[in-house]
Order: sequence, then C-alpha cells, then structure tokens
Amino acid sequence: SLSSRPSANPFPASKSVDNHGQKCPMQTQSMTWWPIVRAVVRPVVLAVVLAAVTVTGGAAGGGAFGGEDTWQPFNPFAEIDKTRAAKAAAAAQQPASQDRPLLRPMAAPATPEGDGAGSAVPDAGSPVPGPTRAETAVMQDAIPPPVERGELTPVMSTDGSGLPFELWSGLDIAAVETLISTLEIPPRSPALHNLWTRLITSDVTPPTGSAASTAFAALRLEALYRSGLASLAAAEIAKQPAATDALIASLAARNAFAAGHSENGCEIAQRAATLKGAMPKRIKSQAILISGYCAALANDTASAGLAAELAREEGEAASPGLEALDALSIGAKAKFSEPKQISLLDYRLAERAGGLAEKNVLEKAEPALLVALANDPATAPGLKLGAAEAAARLNALAPGALAQVYRALASAETADTLLAGGAAQGATRRAGLFKTADAEKTPMKKTRLIRAFLDDSKQAGLLFQGLQMVAPIAAALNPQPEIGWFAETAAEIGLASGRYDLTRRWVALASPSSAAAPERGASSLAHWLALADIADPNFQPRGESLTALESLAVTGRFTPDALHRLATVLDALAYNVPIPLWDAASRTPQPASGYLPETGVLSQLQDAAKKKEFGRTVLLAMKALGPNGAQGAHMIALGDSIRALKRAGLEADARRLGLEALLATWPRTATN
Repeated sequence: SLSSRPSANPFPASKSVDNHGQKCPMQTQSMTWWPIVRAVVRPVVLAVVLAAVTVTGGAAGGGAFGGEDTWQPFNPFAEIDKTRAAKAAAAAQQPASQDRPLLRPMAAPATPEGDGAGSAVPDAGSPVPGPTRAETAVMQDAIPPPVERGELTPVMSTDGSGLPFELWSGLDIAAVETLISTLEIPPRSPALHNLWTRLITSDVTPPTGSAASTAFAALRLEALYRSGLASLAAAEIAKQPAATDALIASLAARNAFAAGHSENGCEIAQRAATLKGAMPKRIKSQAILISGYCAALANDTASAGLAAELAREEGEAASPGLEALDALSIGAKAKFSEPKQISLLDYRLAERAGGLAEKNVLEKAEPALLVALANDPATAPGLKLGAAEAAARLNALAPGALAQVYRALASAETADTLLAGGAAQGATRRAGLFKTADAEKTPMKKTRLIRAFLDDSKQAGLLFQGLQMVAPIAAALNPQPEIGWFAETAAEIGLASGRYDLTRRWVALASPSSAAAPERGASSLAHWLALADIADPNFQPRGESLTALESLAVTGRFTPDALHRLATVLDALAYNVPIPLWDAASRTPQPASGYLPETGVLSQLQDAAKKKEFGRTVLLAMKALGPNGAQGAHMIALGDSIRALKRAGLEADARRLGLEALLATWPRTATN
C-alpha cells in the first residue's frame, strides 16, 4: 500500500539551496506528513477521473472508450467531436417544417429490400450523421488535386513554328494591335527577332473576334512589312483568297514594290482603287503615293501632281515622296529637305526625280527599304553593301543573306594582303575577309582570316551576326593542337550559332588533360561550358559547369555589371547559383542602368506567363526589354522577361535571351 512506503524527505536539507546559496526554510523541516497526503489524495483523484470517463461514455451510448463520439482523455479531436455531436442534437430538435439544406452529406445509395439492415436511406425527419474521420480521409484521397492551367501541356501547332496552337489566347485584334504599335520592330535582339518572326507568321487560331474578318491578316502584313520581311509577307499574301478588300489589296501592292516588282504593284494598286473597304489614314495616303508613282512611271505628270494633293488632304506629312511628286508634275528636278525617315515609297519616288544622297539613305532608311536595296540587283555595290549591313544590324536581314551579299561584292585581294591590311576598308574589307576565309584550305591561315573578320565585324556592330555567318566555315575545321589558339574563338562561334557541340569539342581540345573527353573545369576555357549550359535547351545534367565561374568571380574577371547580369540570368533560369558568385555580386552595387519599362508592364508580363497567354507574353517581353534587347535592358526587366518566357513554356527562347545578355561581356583571353 501507499502508506507502507518508507517516509523520506524528497528534498534533502544538505543539498537544497536557493539561488543565493542559502538553504530553503521549508526543506529543513521534517516532512513526515508527505506519505499521509499522498495516500489520501491519490485515490480520490483516480476515483474522480474514472467516474468522469464512465459518465461521459454512458452519455455517448458507447461505454467507456467505445464508439467514435466517446470522449477520450488524450484524443486531440475531442472538442471537434463534442461540437459535432451538439450540432446533430440541435438538428434533431428542429421543427419538421423548417427548410432543409439543399446539399446533404454523402450517404450510401439505397438498395432493394432484403439487401440487409442498414441499407435504407434515413427518413426526412431524422438527423443525417456526418462522416467519420476515417470516411473523410478516404473521400479526400479520392478527390484529385485541382489542376492549374500552368500544369497543362499546350497543343502545339504543326506549322513548324514551335508555338502552341492557342497562341493568341486572351487577346483580341484591338489588344494585339495596341501592343504591336508600342514596339520597335524588328527587335534588336536576335533571339527575340526569331521568336517575333515565328509569332507573326504562325498558322494558328487567330485572336478572338477575327475569324470572319481580314483585320488580323492586314495586321500581320503590316507587321511583316515594318520588320523588313517582304518575302514572308508575300507568302502570307499568297495564302489569302482573291483580294476583295481594299486594305489587303493596298498592302499587297506596297509589298510588291518592296520586293522590286513595280509593274505588278501598279496592277494591284489599280485593282485596289475599285474595291471597297475601310483603311487607316496612313495606309490610304500610302496607296495614293503608290498611284502617283505609277503615274510617274507612265509619264503622266498631271496625275502625279493630283496624287500629291490628295495625299496632303489625307494628312500625309512632308516627305521626299511628296516633294518628288511635286517636281515630277512640273518636270523639274526635286530639291529635298532633310528627312526624318525615308520610306521605300519615298526612295522610289525620289529616284524618279533625281535621287537622294546615299549617306541619308543608309542613316534614315526604314527596314523595308534597306532590305529592298540589299536584294535589288540594280543597286550600286557600295550602297548595296551598306544597306545589307544596316539591315543585318536591325535583324531585318538574316546572316545568311548578308553572307550572300559579301560573296557577290567582295574585293579581289588575296588572303595575305587582307591579313596585312590591304587597300580595302569598311564593308568591302569585311566582305573580302569572309569570302577568302570560306575559300581558304590551310587551317592556320583559315583561322587567322576568321579571327580578323570577327574583329572587324565587332567594330562595325555586327559581332553576333558575324559569329553566325562563319559557323559553317568553323564547323569544317578539325580541332587540333596546331591551331589550339583558335579554341576560344570556336567556342564563341558555337554558342552564337547554336552549335553547342562545336563549343564542347574545342574546349576539350584546350584542356590540359590528354583524354579525349576531359573533366569539366580542368580547362582554362571551362567557363565557356557554363555558357553552353545556359544556352543549350537539351543539355543535361544542369549546373555542373558553374563551378568554373567561381574563381573568375572571386578574382575579378567579371565586371560588376557582368557579374550582376550573370547572377540575374542564373536565378531567372532556376539554377542553384554558387555561393562565391553571390558573395562577389553582393559586394558590388547593383547597376541601375539599362532600359526599364513603364509601371505595370512587368506585372502584366508575369500575369500573361502564368495564364499561358503565349502571344501576349512574347509581345510584353519585347516591350519590357526595350529597343536594345537583352544587352541594354535593366536587370529587373531582364530577369522578369526570362522567367516569363520560361514559365510560358518557351524555355529555349528564354535561354537564348540569357546567352545574348552575357556573351558580349564574357571573360576572354588575350588571344581572343
């Protein structure tokens, strides 16, 4: 029994001291009363607890610890169960006439009589029992989690664009036109230009509200013309049915002039004059100028003068085209004022009235005019070369097309003369270096010509285009120690052209290891593999090459701006950024330079990407990055644009954008 246990002081006086080192008075006294208190109090407490359990269990109808609604001392759901039981009891006492809820808890379905007890559905007057915790868990497991739109894989178009079929989801024609009108096109970023071209030429479901109209077709033709893509616009025009709309016919006539088919353009313009349909004032005034040009070709001076007057009435501002029509109407040589921009029609009309200065043309020509001059066989060689390079800087002319112009107009100087300096300068020298490098057979001389061409292209603002142009030439070279100095240049060429295998082969050659496939990080060029990791959408595993960047960051090989751009790109692409790189970036102030869009654009971009509104995401990314693309964008705009494209499912384009942001300032050796 409890009383039979030996009496002992649980707090010995010799060891009991307070916080001040003195004995506690209570502990110095004899505590022989303690067994008596314990013997009396403990049985009473146990009796009270057992009685409470028995009473509660009986009230619940299940006995002690029996049934789901029985109170249990250590049951965390006790209060919930008690509340539920109280609600059920209150429901049982409600009058029968009270309205019952529309939705009832899930119950077992009724079965025919004789299927056993408990199969009947409770009558309308009886309370409906709620599900037990076990039943609730089963039902919750059976309900699938909600599926967000972002988890669904979009249906891809079969037109080769690599874009979803519902490309214009969430946009109507007015919204698309508003967004495009705020953009500077063609985009200065090669990655965005590629994405923009695929976007505007994709054969997918048009924006809402445009299925039965020609408005969207006209919008696409206008966008392609402004981008200098007359050949692609011609392909879109060919898809249209026979022109029955004045707007489409006028755009087709203008595009024919851009392609160099003046006679065909005049025929289309005459047909457009007989058609009905509303046209924007700008397109209408251009249609009048086209009619004036056709009158000038036919030596109809009166009609040319009338066209000038009608164009002014439509609000056409002073331009070389109007001045040319005025001069042609009286048979005089035109005197041109300084233009703000020279359109294709301005140039063609001015050509009939004496011509414009070549310098003004190259500085102020619209993209469509530059491309037309580059493709026109009748253009003078000097103007043709200059126009081709100017169009390539704007991404209006593809690198392959510029290469064709170079081959056709290159100087006749030998490789040795070109490497020594030579007489050719500017575009003529670049054309000669490119053509000679393509034809050279000796690897050593070939690599020197490529390097000289790239150095010259960089000074002309054509480095990225030049890297893409020489990619087929560099790919034909076999990596070997004799030209090992070319490894870094070849790595750069491979990245810019998307030939990532070329980059890895030449970096492997530069490794001090003799193995055919050296370990990553062993080479002084291993940091180029990190760029390949960033740019290549198919590279696996991710992130292993980033360790090569740590020493470069710690030793100051990155400028502060380049370091922050690197951290921004890696973070936007969801890499685990190495701690030394973060530390190095945090020790320098974040650059505040670069283009930052107006308030609201970045939040709209995030919203469009979250909703998988692909077309809207692309257009807003172009707007967020600004006129100079990834290289000239603010850090915030750059990171948000890459995240948005990646989230919208355009990861390959997001990675190319990250490459462009980093390539120009990437650490290079002295030999590169």
